[in-house]
Amino acid sequence: MTILPPSAEDVLSHLRAQVDELALYLAADVAAVGEGVLLKQRIFLLHRAVEQHAEVIESLQSDVRVLVDGWKDRFAAGVATPTSTGTVSVPDVGDDVTIGGSRIPSSSIGTVPVDPVAVTPVVSTTATTTAEVPAVIPVGPPRRAASGTPVESRPGIAAPVAGQPRVIDELNASTFVERGWSRIATGDYVGAEAALDKALALNPGDVNAETLLGWAQLGQGKLDTAMAIFEQVLDRVPDHALARINVGFVHLRRGNHDLAIECLTTAIALDSDRKATLYAHYYLGLVHFEREQYAEAIGALLRAIELGPNMIEARFELGRVFWFADRTDDAIATWRKGAELNKFNPWSARCRDMLTIIADGGAPSRVV
Repeated sequence: MTILPPSAEDVLSHLRAQVDELALYLAADVAAVGEGVLLKQRIFLLHRAVEQHAEVIESLQSDVRVLVDGWKDRFAAGVATPTSTGTVSVPDVGDDVTIGGSRIPSSSIGTVPVDPVAVTPVVSTTATTTAEVPAVIPVGPPRRAASGTPVESRPGIAAPVAGQPRVIDELNASTFVERGWSRIATGDYVGAEAALDKALALNPGDVNAETLLGWAQLGQGKLDTAMAIFEQVLDRVPDHALARINVGFVHLRRGNHDLAIECLTTAIALDSDRKATLYAHYYLGLVHFEREQYAEAIGALLRAIELGPNMIEARFELGRVFWFADRTDDAIATWRKGAELNKFNPWSARCRDMLTIIADGGAPSRVV
């Protein structure tokens, strides 16, 4: 009899309970300053606990990957394991397995980022064949940008090659994709790039990871490299909204306002990705601000905040628009709200800095 270990959700349920409890406290009115200080301490301690769990899980993932590689070296050629009812083939690259009652591709064995579970091979009525997995996945021919010139493939990002077998660690890659997005959301673009490089090494050709990688590079000012990635994604998935809005942002940074507006309004019309729609309104507000179209900029940024109330960068930029539209009271109120939303967020820090500058008799710059 096999007793399955607890799921990741069970193991971390106590942390989830603390998150939910603290969220309720934040949603309620804090009665006194002392309670706010205590709440801050509890959030900090919870943050450290989650970070420590993440570090342990990442270490376990690395150790499990060593086990997987060791199993492949010893048994990948295929061996038979006797059972009480006959023989069962050891899972090969092309076989399916059952984990906890669910059938998944054997390419993901050993990469599930949770505690080990019993793995039961699916009985095969045909002879098991051994598929060789190349040590290095070949990179396909360079894709072409909109201009028709070849775009060099980024090292470590191998596009899927027809007819070439490979092992795709999609579950593990998704962990790095989520980490990359969280780094982008806090402005840590270097950390985001490192996480997304790992995601694409595990799951080459993932358009979502590629798009976020381009976004991370965009945040570092690598416009040409980012644009090449976005064009590669749109070449394969023309309606990929997140890639399209980031192309719009590249055009904004280059001063091509008309092209930026075209890309952003197209993404808004598609409305196929909530995150993309939110950022499309945000970027559109920045375009109108640069064109000194303050009423349009205010409308776009307010829509972004409506879609993402915790999007503090939109509040920071809205404050700047209000300021240059001679609505100083609205600007100060907007920055104050942004400063209060999340004291650990770098955009909240920028709102606080702006309030200090204004209090000292200064003024915001038109260019950030």
